[in-house]
Amino acid sequence: TGEITTLTLDCIDWAAQTLCVTQSKTRSVLRLPLDRPALRVLKRYLHFGRPAYSQPELFLSANAPIRPLKDVVGLFHKRVRESGLPLAGAVPYGLRHGFAMRLLSQGVGIKAIGDLLGHRSLESTWEYLRLQVDALRDVALPVPTAQSIDGRLS
Repeated sequence: TGEITTLTLDCIDWAAQTLCVTQSKTRSVLRLPLDRPALRVLKRYLHFGRPAYSQPELFLSANAPIRPLKDVVGLFHKRVRESGLPLAGAVPYGLRHGFAMRLLSQGVGIKAIGDLLGHRSLESTWEYLRLQVDALRDVALPVPTAQSIDGRLS
């Protein structure tokens, strides 16, 4: 939520189709690819959704006085309430968990997921990858039987 508030118009590289994010935890710059749908959404936001504002911050408040967006958590909770969806207890960090789980299900390695989340340790990444039991069953190794053990000993 903190990294969103630091994005500026210059963070978007339209030619390279990337978004540069300075990760607050590691102070490193992460260059994320932007696919065509994401680029379309950003262009539409900049042309039709972003209020006129002379400062470079990418995301601005929708109501006067226009200013850089700062309270992402509060805005998230407001939009959850307004949605009418059964999302009691939802928090913005749930989006990070969902993102991490989606990457994992697509075969992205844990180290790469941690890098994208801005984690310094694998332990931090594991917090976002709380696996469901069903997911663990898919990767479980068969338990050796007495016959297979005896066969290897001879």
